[in-house]
Amino acid sequence: MSKNKDSIGLFSSVSFAVGAMVGGGVFVLSGLAIKKSGPAAIVAFILAGIMVLFSALSFSVLASNKSSSKYSGYGLVGKELNSPVWSFLTSWSFYLTGIIGAAFVLGAFGIYLTQFLFIHQSAILWAIVAAIVLTLINFGPASQIGKIEGLLVSAKLIILILLIVFGIYHFDPHYFQPFAPGGAGKILISSAFLFIAFLGFNVITNISSHIKNPTKTIPRAIILSMIIVTIVYVGVVVALVTAHLKTYTEASVGVAAKELIGPLGGVLIVIGALISTLSSANANILGSSEVMVRMALDKQVPTIFAKLKHGHPYISVLAGGILYLALILSNKTATIIALANVTAICALIIVNAAAFQILRKNDIYKGIKLPFKTLLPILGILSSITQFFFMPITSIALGFGLVALGLIFYKLRNRFHIPKLHQELVKIFEDAKSPLIRALRF
Repeated sequence: MSKNKDSIGLFSSVSFAVGAMVGGGVFVLSGLAIKKSGPAAIVAFILAGIMVLFSALSFSVLASNKSSSKYSGYGLVGKELNSPVWSFLTSWSFYLTGIIGAAFVLGAFGIYLTQFLFIHQSAILWAIVAAIVLTLINFGPASQIGKIEGLLVSAKLIILILLIVFGIYHFDPHYFQPFAPGGAGKILISSAFLFIAFLGFNVITNISSHIKNPTKTIPRAIILSMIIVTIVYVGVVVALVTAHLKTYTEASVGVAAKELIGPLGGVLIVIGALISTLSSANANILGSSEVMVRMALDKQVPTIFAKLKHGHPYISVLAGGILYLALILSNKTATIIALANVTAICALIIVNAAAFQILRKNDIYKGIKLPFKTLLPILGILSSITQFFFMPITSIALGFGLVALGLIFYKLRNRFHIPKLHQELVKIFEDAKSPLIRALRF
């Protein structure tokens, strides 16, 4: 691959990762976290961010390694764990996480549209409408998706910063007492609930082979995007607590904006919520498309799933659309959040295990150097497994079932392999025209 194709820099990587992370979470999870743990939701968000960061750095170990697969950032997983199926399960788990995450943020879009703009149709109906529109958009030219995403990310961050500034201006320490009414247990439960808020970092590792100077850029992009997102979440929680609402719900950010900024501020925040949720859903759908193409390139799924039209794997987009529409119709926000957490945690555990194996081999390892060597992957595994203790058993079982379902597609990968189509995909990748790469070059 020529050097001019490796043109994804730090700014683009951070921008898209922030866009994926700051979505429905900031508008829905902030209020729910305060409801669970009070002002200590600040600690819950920071704790969740730190626990995810352990795993994110393990991802950077794989993604920055010069021996990694030329197609995906997870190529070393199978090699280190002695079976290519582990590489597939990592990619498949993140494909599912993106689709399930899209369902979550589209549900948030419906909630804000109906509650604050007084539109009489149900929130589910508008979530479905948004889902259909975004699915159709992702059948269109990929280059146009990047332009839309860049504008959405900038707009929502500006609006959220406005809310945070007013929250700081009206800050009253009395509203933060008692700080942790439910004790440490509630904080831990909330942090497990908030894992989904930080899972967008994987878009960086998905495009690792196209990033400039990956050994330096990937860890910097991951750490910087996680810091930005954590600051935004903590700032929004401070603003919500300062607003001193009677009750905290999924729509508390909009209510707090009216209290702190006035009617105009309330309108701006609602607009921000609608922009943010659509932006995050779009980033999740696009990221899942990228994962599917790379799985096909690595011959982990039948190539037909990555057949492209206008730069998108339209069969994959359609299948994902059916899944997130079904989840929206279930109208079970807590279950959707738990499912996204379960599928993501499966990937985090596998990658941490692979990173641990790599870091033990200092003599041949050619990627980034982590402090404390193997300690961070160990902490990543332990923190990920711990989250299962705070999740409903039914959600864990369903999440594992969805991950295991992917093994059927993996089993069929050779039976439905189309060599000519695979060669077309190789050419598209070498020309840097996969879905996410095209979107990032707006």
